[in-house]
Amino acid sequence: MSNDPNKPAAKTIMGWMPVQGQPPAPVPGQAPAAPQPGYPPAAQPGYPPAAQAQPGYPPQAQPGYPPAPQAPAPQPAWGAPPAGPPPAQPMPQPQAQPMMQPAWGAPPAGPPPGQPMPQPQAQPMMQPAWGAPPAGPPPAQPAPQPGWGAPPPAGAAPSPFGGMPNPMAGAPSPMSGMGAMSGGGTSRDSMGAQATQGVSDRVRFIRLTYLHLFGAILLFAGLEYLLMQPGTAVWDKVSVPILKFSLGDRYNWLVVLAVFGVVSWIADYWASHATSKPMQYVGLGLYVIAEALIFLPLLFLAELQAAEYLAKTGKEAHIIRDAAFLTLAIFGALTASVFVTKKDFSFLRGALAIASGAALVVIVVSILFGFNLGLLFSVAMVILCAGYVLYYTSQVFAHYHTEQYVAASLALFSSIALMFWYVIRILMKLRES
Repeated sequence: MSNDPNKPAAKTIMGWMPVQGQPPAPVPGQAPAAPQPGYPPAAQPGYPPAAQAQPGYPPQAQPGYPPAPQAPAPQPAWGAPPAGPPPAQPMPQPQAQPMMQPAWGAPPAGPPPGQPMPQPQAQPMMQPAWGAPPAGPPPAQPAPQPGWGAPPPAGAAPSPFGGMPNPMAGAPSPMSGMGAMSGGGTSRDSMGAQATQGVSDRVRFIRLTYLHLFGAILLFAGLEYLLMQPGTAVWDKVSVPILKFSLGDRYNWLVVLAVFGVVSWIADYWASHATSKPMQYVGLGLYVIAEALIFLPLLFLAELQAAEYLAKTGKEAHIIRDAAFLTLAIFGALTASVFVTKKDFSFLRGALAIASGAALVVIVVSILFGFNLGLLFSVAMVILCAGYVLYYTSQVFAHYHTEQYVAASLALFSSIALMFWYVIRILMKLRES
C-alpha cells in the first residue's frame, strides 16, 4: 500500500480503502461525524470549500445559496431601557386643574348662583394735603370769552342805507319830523349768556351801565340847551347852518340821515369793539353829539309850535318837557317789567329787525314822494322803540359781557332817543288839534 495521495483507492477485502488524506465516504443511513473541536470543518466532497470570513468584514454569502438568516437583536434585560434613541413622543397637553373644593362649612367661592360677577370698584382718589396742589393733570379750562373789543357776529337792526340789517350798527336812531328814521342794532347774543358769572360782577355791570346811560342823557340835555340858545356863538355858528340846511329842502334830509348813519356806525364800533376804555368813551360821546345835532330841527319846530299854541290859547304847550317825562316813564316801566319777570326778550331780535327795515322803507318813500306820515305811524314807532328797550334791557341783565357797560349804555340811549323823537311828534300832532 502506498501513501501517495495521487494513487487511486485500493480495494481490500473490507471494501475500498480511501486514499490517505481524503475523508472516508459517508455511510448510507449514518449521520456525518461531528467536527472535532479546535479544527475547522472539513469540506464536503464535490463542494467548494467554504469561504473564511475576513476579520472586520461581514461574512459573504455563498454563490447560488440564499443568505444566511440574521441573528435577532438581543433583547434588553428586564427593566432596562431599550437600546437606541427613544421614539418621538407626542406633545403633552396641559391638564385642567380641578377646582379647589371649599372646606366643610365654608361658603363657596365666587358670586352666588344667578348673580352677576362683581365688577372691580374704582379706587377713590387720594385727597391732597391742605394747601398742596391737586395730583394729576390740571382740569380742562373753559373756552376763553371774546376779548374786550372782539367783534360780535350778526347784527339785528336795520342799516340807515337800506332795509338790510347792519351788523355793526348800534341801535335805531330818531329822524326828522317829516318821518324818517335810521336804525341799527348790534346783536350781543354771540357774547353768550353771562348770567352765570358772579352775582357781584353782574350787579356791578348793571350799575355802571345805567350810570353811563344817565350821564349820556345829561350830556344830551346839556348840548340841546346850548344849541337852542339864540344869540350865542353856538347858535350862530352851529345851530343856524344846520337848521337852514335840514329845513331848506326835503331831499337835504336824506343827506342828513346818511351822515348820521355813518357817524352812528363809527361811534357804535368804537364803543363796542375798541380795546381801550378811552376810545369807548369817545364812541359814546360821539353818538350823543350826533343825536343832539339831528334833534335840533325837531326841537326847533316844537318850540315854534309851542309859541303859536301859547299865542292862541294863552297856555304853555310844554311839548318838549312833557315828551321827556313821558319817555322816561315808559322806559322805567319797561325796565321794571324785565327786572321783575326775569324774562329774556332775545326772541324779539328778528321781529325788530324786520319792523325796522319796513319802517325805514316807508320813511324813505315818504321823503321821496313828499307825503307826511301821520299819527298812527308815530304810535307804531313808539311801540317799536318799546320792543328795542325790552330787547336791550334783557341783554343787559343776562347776555352782555360784564365789561361792556359803555356799549350797553349806548344801545339803551339810542332806544330812548328814538322813542323821545316820536313821542314829541305825537304831542305836536295832538297840540295842533
